Amino acid sequence: MGLIALGDSTIGTAASWLRGLSQRQQAISDNIANIDTPGYVAQEVPFETALQRQLGRFGTALATTDARHINAGMGSTGQLGMQRAQMLTSARLDGSTVDIDAQMIQLAETQMRYQAASSALNTKLGIIRNVIRG
Repeated sequence: MGLIALGDSTIGTAASWLRGLSQRQQAISDNIANIDTPGYVAQEVPFETALQRQLGRFGTALATTDARHINAGMGSTGQLGMQRAQMLTSARLDGSTVDIDAQMIQLAETQMRYQAASSALNTKLGIIRNVIRG
C-alpha cells in the first residue's frame, strides 16, 4: 500500500482482491468438505461490496462521459452474470445448505477471478520493473 502515496493504488487493490478471493476459495472448500454434514450452513464470502467501498474512497470509479459508455457497476447480478433468483438451489432433507452444483460454479468463477487479479498484479509489477530499469 506504500505506492498509494505516489498516486498508485492498483497494487494494494489487487492484493486486497487476491486476499478476498483466497478467503472465498477456502469457504467453498469448507462447504464442499462438509456437504454430508447434517445441518451445515454453507459459508459465503461476499468481499466485492467491501472492495467497491474501498475503491470508492480513492475515486477510482470509471467515468461514463458518453451515453454509449458501459456502466461498470456490479448491479444485482451474482455469479457468472446470473440474477440471484436464477442461482442453483436444492432442498436437502438433512438441513445442509450446501449445493454442490452451486459450489462448483462459485469455485470455477473464483479461480478465474483469482487468475485475472494475479495477472493484473504481475503486469503492474512488470511495468514498474521496466520503469526502474529504464
